[in-house]
Amino acid sequence: MTSRKEKKDLQHYVIVDVETTGFNPQNGDEIIEIAAERMREDEVISTFHSLVRPSRPSSAEAEAVHGISQELLEREGKNMDDIIDDFVMFIDNAVLVGHNISFDLSFLNSHLVRLSRAPLAHPTIDTLELARRHLLLPRYTLENVARYLKVPQPEAHRALADVQTTRQVFLKLRDREAQRTTRQRGN
Repeated sequence: MTSRKEKKDLQHYVIVDVETTGFNPQNGDEIIEIAAERMREDEVISTFHSLVRPSRPSSAEAEAVHGISQELLEREGKNMDDIIDDFVMFIDNAVLVGHNISFDLSFLNSHLVRLSRAPLAHPTIDTLELARRHLLLPRYTLENVARYLKVPQPEAHRALADVQTTRQVFLKLRDREAQRTTRQRGN
């Protein structure tokens, strides 16, 4: 992203977000919503989204964060084992972009390992790291970064809405990085 060659290499990428029952897949926390957008340059070319039925009921605390009720998960959620292959095919071998992408990957990889599958080893771009490099904020949550960059965020902590917000944040931060690189070359 700091050179023309890297921008050319980043013609296809996938923005990813998951919502979970907690913070640690090693403690039994699970994905309850997964979303992704496949991008060609700056254009969305396809979308993946699914609610996921956890193996045990989601807590009231988790529901308070993302607003996804247990009833909704039971009614519309799919079994993660049934959608993980579709998700892996959707992301293919693309660069993965996310806000704190290591969090999302820890949950995805935990599930893949439970199924005796290889974890994802895709190249990644973390908008959290980009924001820390280019912005001076008290906290670098997606909401704070989006607010600072004047990116509308109508619904926080829902996977598809967060993917859409992350996309806009990424594009703005990528442009800032390109401008900074241009200024540095001019000096």
